[in-house]
Amino acid sequence: MKNAFYLLVLLFIASCKGDSSQKEIVKTGDAILDQMTQDILDKPLKPDLYFTRAQYLYEQENYEQALQDMQKALQIDSIKADYYHLTADILLDYYQSDNALKAMQKAVALHPQRTPSLLKLSELQMILKQYDPSIKTINDILFYDPQNAEAYFMLGMNFKELNDIPKAINSFQTAVENDPELVDAWIILGDLYDQQKDLRAIDFYNNAVSVAPKNIQALHSKAFYLQNHGKIDEAISIYDQIIDIDLHYKEAHLNKGILFIETKNYENAYEEFNIVCKSNPVYPLGYYYRGVASQLKGDIASAKNDFQNCLNLNPEFQRAQEALKSIQ
Repeated sequence: MKNAFYLLVLLFIASCKGDSSQKEIVKTGDAILDQMTQDILDKPLKPDLYFTRAQYLYEQENYEQALQDMQKALQIDSIKADYYHLTADILLDYYQSDNALKAMQKAVALHPQRTPSLLKLSELQMILKQYDPSIKTINDILFYDPQNAEAYFMLGMNFKELNDIPKAINSFQTAVENDPELVDAWIILGDLYDQQKDLRAIDFYNNAVSVAPKNIQALHSKAFYLQNHGKIDEAISIYDQIIDIDLHYKEAHLNKGILFIETKNYENAYEEFNIVCKSNPVYPLGYYYRGVASQLKGDIASAKNDFQNCLNLNPEFQRAQEALKSIQ
């Protein structure tokens, strides 16, 4: 749970002056949170105010207080589906997965044909490895909405978890036929085809990038595919596109550095790994690869220092252990 600083401390000070009363709170120092709390004090029977504060607390990882707010919201309005959705999210992240499932089952009992609730229930069932119930929930969606792309996507996720790859591929393909903008489905199709060493995988990655040209995951998936198939210059070009979108996306710098090592461009490799280390000072892999680049450049002292930094962060990092041993 995040900083106790965000715990809600409510103080009601009532001073009667005729018919009026004054309500105050003890300030937490968080202006947004304090205002939300004041709004609740002003209108204590308005459930959306508790819901809004619960969302904020959830984002701060203050799960206990967020749950208390959702309990209050549901006491006032026990019908609203969105309240059960947020409650399920909080419970899942608060390591109460069984209660999260019960929350969504309640939502579906109240709204048996509400597609977003059925989709969320099927997702929770899949997360809990309840594949048959998850598939049944998806079939309930398809009964009412036979062309629902997200339902086919969830069906594909279930078959993927069950390692039934032909059915998974069929489901994801049906998903993108019904919604060509479903980027995640294109990416997963690329991954599944690549796992089968089917060169058509690149077509799916291209489709993902085509529908979402600034989607970092789509770009990364395509670049990584090209990297693994010897298309070094093309891969580096896409990693550069990613860096233009997000300068601190460490995987792009890391993979660029690895490709520079493969092409014996050790200075550029070092620079990429140096960016990773500066932006992510507690990331062991960055120090390991910067050490590799230093060693290849002949700077043994710097290499030794980086391998040791890597091990300070992760004493079980075997490659760093072996690298350090080899230069001592």
